[in-house]
Amino acid sequence: MELSTPLEQNLLKRCVVGDLLVKSVAKNPNNRILRFRDKNYTYQEFNDIVNRCANGLSSLGIEKGDKAAILSHNCDYFLFYSWALLKIGAVMTPINWMLKDREIKDIVKHSESVFFLVEDIFIPEVMKIKDDLKGVKNFGYIKLSDAHVPDDWLNFADLCSKKYPADEPEIILNDIDPAILLYTSGTEAAPKGVILSHGGFFSTFASVPLDLQIIKGDIMLLGAPLFHIAGTFLSFAQFAMGNLVVLEYIPDMQEVLELTHEERITLWSWPTTVYMNLPNVPGFEKYDLTSLRVCGVWGALVPPALLKMWKEISPGIIYTHGWGQTELNAMGSVNVGKNFEENPESIGKPYAGLEIKIFGPDDKELPTGEVGEIVVRGKSVMTGYYKEEEKTAYALRGGWHHTGDLGKYDEEGYLYFVDRLKDMIKTGGENVSSADVETELFEHPKVCEVAVVGFPDNIWGETVTAFVTLNPDTKADEKEIIAWAKQNMAAYKVPKKIIFMDEIPKNPSGKILKKDLRKEYSDLFENNFIKTEKHLISSFKL
Repeated sequence: MELSTPLEQNLLKRCVVGDLLVKSVAKNPNNRILRFRDKNYTYQEFNDIVNRCANGLSSLGIEKGDKAAILSHNCDYFLFYSWALLKIGAVMTPINWMLKDREIKDIVKHSESVFFLVEDIFIPEVMKIKDDLKGVKNFGYIKLSDAHVPDDWLNFADLCSKKYPADEPEIILNDIDPAILLYTSGTEAAPKGVILSHGGFFSTFASVPLDLQIIKGDIMLLGAPLFHIAGTFLSFAQFAMGNLVVLEYIPDMQEVLELTHEERITLWSWPTTVYMNLPNVPGFEKYDLTSLRVCGVWGALVPPALLKMWKEISPGIIYTHGWGQTELNAMGSVNVGKNFEENPESIGKPYAGLEIKIFGPDDKELPTGEVGEIVVRGKSVMTGYYKEEEKTAYALRGGWHHTGDLGKYDEEGYLYFVDRLKDMIKTGGENVSSADVETELFEHPKVCEVAVVGFPDNIWGETVTAFVTLNPDTKADEKEIIAWAKQNMAAYKVPKKIIFMDEIPKNPSGKILKKDLRKEYSDLFENNFIKTEKHLISSFKL
């Protein structure tokens, strides 16, 4: 009997992401996998296109381990590209489409991408830096509009055409191989390149039915950007389940309601701000949302009044809320259904396959109820930060991923997010959690959104400052909000200043950009500022 070839031995037992699509196609060849705008694809059609794309990319010399960047809104070609790269072992590097030319250049160069796929409307931004991207061997474009396209760029549709075979690529891949190089959103600092492995992604799929309550036959409306870990994970998870994804180019409130009504959507997963704004859409009450079964809420605190409002709108929905990070393949903890409704302040319990503890500044576990850094270990934890050995070693020291988030456990094993380590405010000798102040201010009947930031102050050390947006058709002034706060929270937590805004800055995934607030309002307390070394929690190394 002949010995198996190395490829056959590899295929026998490997756990890599691209194989999930192959298995889903075998079970659901004629089911719809994707709808984007007016285009629909079955599992078989989608996989054939992915394979042609994979073979097309290989013909350009793209090999296992090569980095390949993409700058695009959500679209069908984004997903073709993602899965094609997974199948040939190349590493996709998605780029936030809100970034400017210099920031795009930094990521493409740092990632050492050899191929750069760009949506046509972003080509002018990329052309500003194209000559500096010496490592990029080929530039491709996705044609979604009438924007001008340079003659020397490749039309990505050609790489997906029948010019290339639909045969499965024959590549030896292992679970430790990198699948995606995903740059963090940079809400607090410059983005870092997070290396996520095939095995890490694969390990997360067990939690889809166990923790996220997703079942066979669910239909997801996906508007989360695919350059973000949430959009990536959710799309991969649905395809692994053999389900349908209805993909939005960008989230649009009217379209959310229309598509949910038309397609009988069963799954939503939106940041808190979407749930706040949807009921304000004209004609909201005419849309049938009774098909909704599970609604994920993420990106910010969930005000109790918001949850109460949605339970009145659609009483039967299962709500999920939780916490995660890019470095964890999106996975962290989740609070589901009745547990979430009874205890919305908690971020729940660890996802399947993860272990979460609370450590003090000496990296020793703290007793129940004490606040410390949330640390995690499990298969889904990142391989590390790309070309950042020291940061990787520090983050993963002691065999735990140190998240930079503060939390605590209660007696029943429920986890609570207290704050970002860097968002704790030291004022008048007291540690104030910005998240705690935000939770309290959310209770004010006129407050729609709030972000709390500490600014340097030579009297208080740092000054608690709240940025607030108001509910439609309401008015309030600073004195009113501060007076209310004094009645409802400890004196040292009360904001010294309220700044009203039409909109609080956020990234496309719905996370509030406190770094932008700090930068824009850096001179807010200029007269009180003494140049001293700023530290937020002195016992922790940042």
